[in-house]
Order: sequence, then C-alpha cells, then structure tokens
Amino acid sequence: MSMILKYIISILTTIAMLPSMIGVSLVGTKNVNENYYGEVRPDTWVAVDGLGRSLPTYEEVGERDEEKFVGLFYWTWHYNFAQNFEALNATEILQKFPEAVRDYNHPAWNNEPNGRPYFWNEPLFGYYSGLDEYVVRKHAELIADAGVDVIIFDCTNETSTWEPAYETLFRVFDEAIKDGVNVPQVAFMLPFSASEDTKTSLRQLYEDVYSKGRYEHLWFMWDGKPLIMAHKDALNKYDDYEKEILDFFTFRHNSPTYFSENMPIYEKIWGWCSDYPQTKFGTSLFGGTEQMCVSVAQNAADGQLVAMNSGGNVQGRSFTHGDYSYSFMKGDEMITVDSSTENAMLYGLNFQQQWDYAIECDPDFIFVTGWNEWIAGRWQEWEGVENAFPDQFSDEYSRDIEPANGILKDHYYYQLCANIRRFKGVSKPMKTGGGQTINIHGADSQWNWVDNEYFHYTGSTKKRDADGWVGLHYESDTMRNDFRSVKVTYDNKNVYFRIETVDDISPYTDNAWMRILLDTDFTGNSANWEGFEYIINRSSADASTVTVERSKGGWSFEKTGEAQYKVNGNVMQLSVPRSALGLSKGSEIHFNFKLSDNMQADGDIMDFYENGDVAPGGRFMFVF
Repeated sequence: MSMILKYIISILTTIAMLPSMIGVSLVGTKNVNENYYGEVRPDTWVAVDGLGRSLPTYEEVGERDEEKFVGLFYWTWHYNFAQNFEALNATEILQKFPEAVRDYNHPAWNNEPNGRPYFWNEPLFGYYSGLDEYVVRKHAELIADAGVDVIIFDCTNETSTWEPAYETLFRVFDEAIKDGVNVPQVAFMLPFSASEDTKTSLRQLYEDVYSKGRYEHLWFMWDGKPLIMAHKDALNKYDDYEKEILDFFTFRHNSPTYFSENMPIYEKIWGWCSDYPQTKFGTSLFGGTEQMCVSVAQNAADGQLVAMNSGGNVQGRSFTHGDYSYSFMKGDEMITVDSSTENAMLYGLNFQQQWDYAIECDPDFIFVTGWNEWIAGRWQEWEGVENAFPDQFSDEYSRDIEPANGILKDHYYYQLCANIRRFKGVSKPMKTGGGQTINIHGADSQWNWVDNEYFHYTGSTKKRDADGWVGLHYESDTMRNDFRSVKVTYDNKNVYFRIETVDDISPYTDNAWMRILLDTDFTGNSANWEGFEYIINRSSADASTVTVERSKGGWSFEKTGEAQYKVNGNVMQLSVPRSALGLSKGSEIHFNFKLSDNMQADGDIMDFYENGDVAPGGRFMFVF
C-alpha cells in the first residue's frame, strides 16, 4: 500500500471518529451501578500502602475523565489445571534447592512431566481453582475499587474459552452488582492469528453468550459494539452466520509481539504487552492514540523474547530502561527509588516506568498485564534455556498484580490504583457539613440532618467451601456484621458515629467486635499500626462502653479513654470524646477511618482482605 493511500485511509478514519472528538462518545461505555441503598465511591477513598506510598487525591489528579478506560488481563483457566495437578511453588522449591534452577532432571522437580504448571508464589487467597465464588467475589471488589473498566480474558490458546470459569464469574459479578459493586465489564482475547481456532472460539462465544444477550450489562462496549480482541479475517463474510458475527462485534486484532512499531488507527490492532517505550496502537493524524499497554514485567531481554529464568537482562519487576527512578512522599519525607534500591522489586520500577510513559502519551485505553496468571509451564528447553519457565518464575520475574502471600503482599495492587487515578482522575470528594450534637440514646431521626454518609458493599465476604488445586479444600465462614453505611458528625466535646449493618448487630461479647480504626496524623510520624493511630473497641466492650486506644507502635496499644455506645437492632451509635482521639476542643476535625468486624488475625492487615467485614476494603479508608 502506498504512503499516499495510507494517509487517505487515515484521514477517512479520523473523519469517522469526529463525533467522539466533539463530545458525542462512540468509543467506550462504562458500567455505572448504584447500590440499591446508596452509592459506593471507591475513588474518593484514601490509602497508604505497606511501602508508605499514598494514593493520589482529587487535589493532585483532578476530576475523573469519563473518556479514559483501563483494561486488565485476567485468567480464567486455573480450574482446568487445578483438577489435574497439585499446586507446586517454584519459589519454595528453589529456596530449598537453588542448584536446581537450570537442571531439568534435578530430584527437586520430582520427575514431573514437560510443561507441567508451577506457581511463581502463592496467591493471597490460596491456590484457588477459578470456580471458587468466594475468590471471584473478592476479585470483583478489588478490581472495581482500583477503577478498572474491563477485564479481558486470556483465551489465546487453541479453542479454549474456559466456559465453566466465565460462567462462574458472570454469575458472581451479577450478584455483586446487586450488592452495590460497580464491577468491571468483560471482553475476550482469542488466538493471535486468523486461524481455525479463532473461528471456532468466535462461533462458540457468539452462540453461547452474545447471540442470546446473556449478561449483556457485563459486556464492554467499544465504538458502540461489544469489544473482542480477535482477528476477524478468520470469519467468512460470505457465510450468513459468520457475517452476523462480523457485524456484531468491534474487532481489535491482538498483536502477539512486544516490539512492534506504532500502529495507525486504520490497522485496528491492539497489544497486550509491550516493551518500553511501548507501542502506540491506533495513532491518528491528529496525534491521538487509541490504545497502549502497561505491564508489570516482560519475559524479554535485549529486544527479544526469553524465558523468565534465563538470567542476564530479563525485564523483571525491578528492571528499568536507562537510568530511571521515581519518587514519592512518605509522610513528610521524599523517597526516591531506582533499581539499586534495597528490595527494589517491591517498588515496581518496571511497572512505573511504563505507566509514566503511557500517561504521558495519553491514549484512550490502557491495557494492563496482568491480574492473576500465577503459573507457567516448566519446559526442558525453551528459547535456548534449559529447564525454562517462559512466562512466570519468581517474585522478581513475574507479572501478576493480585495480592500474594509472599513478600510482594499488596504493593502492586495499590500501585495499580494510584496510576489509574493519575490516568483517569477521581470523583469529587464528599463535602463535609457542619457539626451536630447527637444523643446516642435519643431518636435516630437526629441523624437525618447529617450529610456525611459513607456507603459500602453488602455481602462482601461470602462463605467459602471450595476445592483448590488437587488435595486442597478451602473453608471459611467469617461474615458476621455486614456493614452497609456509616455517618459521622461532631461537636466541641465528641465525635459521633452511626453505623448501619444489613441485619441486627451481634452481641458485644463477640470477639473482634465492631471496631473503628482512625488515622489522625497524616505525616505518619506518630506511633501507629499500618497508618492508624487510634482504635476503638479493640479490647472487650461492656453493655454501654468501649475502650479507645492509641498505638504505641505496631499492634500494641495504650488506653486513652472510653466511648459510650448504643445498639438498636442493626444500628450502632457511638459518642467518642475528642480528647481520647487527640482532637482538641475547637480544633478542625480531619481524620481517615475504617470499620472492622470479626478480624481473625489481630495485627495482620492482610486479614482485612479475607475475613469478617471491613468498610472500606483492604487498606482503603474513608475521609472525614
């Protein structure tokens, strides 16, 4: 094709896109759900991660841009392996037998077959199968809270669309919407060519899901149609049924390579992983870019594909191109990290360098790799490496964001949240009204004049009773008091809380009952536990009084006062002396807070992801 013809095509394509450029959106649509009771607003929450990095606020990133979208690569295949294999952890094996790293026949590998999958480490929720509804619901909330618009399923291998897993996910996400979760929508990525496998997968998905309109509210739309990342040339436009499929979707051909040149808009190609500086997919004459990729790490080195355990310049989590560093405020101190920083892999330098470039380029859509792949086959030889792990290998040489039980914990999750906020902005924060005195033994109608109401999802922690990989079974049933909303107000003497749950609140004699944690010192210089200086009701309550305590450093506390409370059915009201929280009379009230009930492991903040109920989830906090 001549350059002149290419420019003509590009101009015509741009003209076709003009409605979206002048304010009529024909590109993407967002899933906007409101809780039947009240709207949950995760992008107004704050958090400080375990490394001391704070999430950007409205003042830093501005108002949310509804024309920016983030997709997250998501794996549904685990059930297929879980029913046939025990979970083996490459990191644990090599900690015991480091000499086995390049020895395919070493006894540490127990003569397992070629291609047998290994975990690079253990997920926070254990070695789950993908059919575990407890885990899928946790994913729905975590990914929604991050601000992801769409999860894109990896169906790139042969004709596998992993139907049992996507059916489980559809069902769980549909229920989560009813509980107030603004779940990400869904799309599929099929094989990387116009092959018979692509045709088979397209026909199967269209027949099973799309032609029947099943879970239509979960479909992610692009240019007015459901998005699918697949090569449409696999279909025959002269076949009536396949023509119907061609007309139904917005196709974006998925590029397999990390190293392609920038792609003009008329090529209709998107990537999933790209080497820095990442490819711009869908460029126009006006300088815009439709899609770019951001990945945690890449199984690449020196411009070519390599196994993750091949050594040398493999682009792991701490790898950077050139002399790259980034900085963040930790309390009132500026911290700068680069590849030479101790435990550099915790800080996501590779990930951050890619985010910085993508945000600078300002595409319409950023594709992030990835959430929960977790496994890679171990091969006798791959790309010249013996005993090769092509895609995942260790804490450093892996590319998952989902929180882990190992050293990486939830660091990458909050890095994802922070950068999505930088890319898309956030909602305007709640306006805090004036204070009001509350008689906690008086009528509930006193609270009608208090506007500061914070909502959270109901049904967050489901009962768990599911098989994991072979030989593993997971059970838990820790949801007790299911938080629905909380109001806060104050006067010169007290701070007042009104907490509402779904059902009647359980007896005060219960363990780890109805706690409130408060962050009152935003510098982080005061003694604290995971950023919280105060906790209400950590120790045993009586029928009308709970203890207020201040951290002495970590999960060690000293009493600063007592608070009065009253429970009436599913409503708990508290009156907390300002003096017990270090808030002097007449001073400005400003704190972050969260609710917790039925914590199972005191002092371990990762417990907030798994047990009881917390509002908001994980490390997130409401802002008052």
